[in-house]
Amino acid sequence: MMLDIERPHLDHVNELLYKHEEKYSDQILCEKGKEDAAQGIPTQSQSDPSPFEEELRHEVARVAGKIVAMYKACLELLDARIKAEEAVLNQREGHEMEAHQSIFEMNSDAADNEFALKDAHKRLQTAESRFNEICDKHKRLPVHYIPEWLYYILAFLIFVGEIPLNALVFQIFGENQIMTWVMAFVIGLSVPLTAHFVGIKMREHGNGFHVGNFVKGLLGFSFITAALYGLSIMRTTYLGEFKEELGLTDTLVASSFQFFWLNMAVFMAAIVIAYLSHDAVPGFQRAEHDLQKARKDVAKLEKRRVKLLKSAKSEKTHARKGTHAELREGVGKVIMLKGVYDQVLKEGQQYERQCLKILWRQLAVYRRENQQHRELKEKPESFKKDLEFELELAHMSEKLVNEEERNSHA
Repeated sequence: MMLDIERPHLDHVNELLYKHEEKYSDQILCEKGKEDAAQGIPTQSQSDPSPFEEELRHEVARVAGKIVAMYKACLELLDARIKAEEAVLNQREGHEMEAHQSIFEMNSDAADNEFALKDAHKRLQTAESRFNEICDKHKRLPVHYIPEWLYYILAFLIFVGEIPLNALVFQIFGENQIMTWVMAFVIGLSVPLTAHFVGIKMREHGNGFHVGNFVKGLLGFSFITAALYGLSIMRTTYLGEFKEELGLTDTLVASSFQFFWLNMAVFMAAIVIAYLSHDAVPGFQRAEHDLQKARKDVAKLEKRRVKLLKSAKSEKTHARKGTHAELREGVGKVIMLKGVYDQVLKEGQQYERQCLKILWRQLAVYRRENQQHRELKEKPESFKKDLEFELELAHMSEKLVNEEERNSHA
């Protein structure tokens, strides 16, 4: 993991300590203590350290300085490496997040500004405006006594019932079976369609009486009535001429005209159904239908838009997860580098404290021997003070520990 960063060699560090302790062995310390005691060094009232004590402190501080220099060089390289890795990691994360956000915004904008959705909202606005205008003008909502879906079902049933009812008529002309049913189909379709037209024209008079609509409805009613009457006459004539071949009585032939009244009853029922299924104000029901359709279209497209937005968000989340998985490797590398940094720092701090302990031990040997060979056997004032030197590595902080403390406080 260290790659090109080399940690201080412990053999070299231990060699520096060994050479110092060899140079200032206990024997030398004892001899120097006796020698200074014989010369009265330090004096009883002297508060400053003796020259030899200063020499010891200087030598230990020099050895500690060499050790600290080795560890600081390694720590500086590690710190630079960590900062470089973090910078690359942050830059990469920023670019990846920016790219994902850009794609998400593009997809969101496409969903929000879809042409079909805009057009649907525009149509809804137009339909609402038209519907509200009619409502405000007439001070009411549309009135139709039969629901639209039921109206279409009844109209279809009338259409289906008219086909067999009129099929017999066209056999008079000697047409084949296909043409007979085709013509019956046309008549069956004409009756409900004309009834629809007549019912609407009779219904749509607004707040008064509309002569034009009444005339149109009357003409439509007259046309179909005449057609149905003609068909009934042809049916009765046909049955009268061929009653013997068909085995019909005069009563049955005469009663065949009742089919006209049956057709008229169906026709009138269709007119009534159409009348009750529409509003008296022209275009009011159509405006309501357009509004409902526009609302359904908008709801459908809005649902699709929400689905697209959810899909875009899901894609963004998935992409971020992929990016986070890639970035975790880089984060792990940074954490490992910080761990190595902390290990090196702790190791350097231990050796630095070891140097201080060596100084204290050597001073203790020197002072004990010096005091034993003094005339008064009393401890000089300078011996009451502990000699130290500044610990440079002790002021440096571990990286992982500090991050954990900051996170806990946050």
